[in-house]
Amino acid sequence: PVQQSSAITSLSMWRCLAKKGKVRSTFLTFLAVAALLLIMPMMMKTTNDTSELTETLQRQIGRAAVVIIRVKEDGQDDKYLVQLKSRDYPITAFQGAVCLFGGNVKQDDAGPKQTLLRELSEELPESLVDAVIPSLQFIGTTMNSQTAEVVEKPEPYAFMCACYEATISSDEIPSKFKGSEGNYALLTKEQLVMDHTYAWGYDHVMSSYFGEPVKNMCEGVSVTKLSNERLKEWTSS
Repeated sequence: PVQQSSAITSLSMWRCLAKKGKVRSTFLTFLAVAALLLIMPMMMKTTNDTSELTETLQRQIGRAAVVIIRVKEDGQDDKYLVQLKSRDYPITAFQGAVCLFGGNVKQDDAGPKQTLLRELSEELPESLVDAVIPSLQFIGTTMNSQTAEVVEKPEPYAFMCACYEATISSDEIPSKFKGSEGNYALLTKEQLVMDHTYAWGYDHVMSSYFGEPVKNMCEGVSVTKLSNERLKEWTSS
């Protein structure tokens, strides 16, 4: 009877341990699935961003429309709403760099303004887009060129850039909103001139806009001014 009791006790212990093992295994599986569900959207977004960038860099000459957003506040110096590229942006030279709002042309865009409005609707809250649109002013066209080393590709890349300016008030900016390729920042002219690096040749664009060179110019990037007649090529392949 004692031996039988010991055997029953041992069997019960093994069953209990097995049950605990199954519960633990199930719990760990649940955690793994939950973690995967959390990171999958981020992985897909990163993949999509990288794929779009790769497709863009394969064009012989790209086209992009961007806007310098000036923010006015009573009794304060003007500030500028810009994007700061993420620290894992696919092009190393542009990681953490200032970038202007806007982006690349798509086939259905009728012109640079349509490109800009479509891109803004993808990047900014609707209320902020509505605030930007009424004051949009076209300020010029440039050709922004990057060496192969900068874009980390076998060939260099250049794009025609249509640049706009808009002025909004500080109370038209939502308290919190998140971007697709990095964080947003409100920076003074001094901060933009002295403290930051830039992506895609916008250091040259901002130097021209402010009438003085920014301190941290990106090597391997050059920008030339174009005739606005070149905008007729906007929808060409």
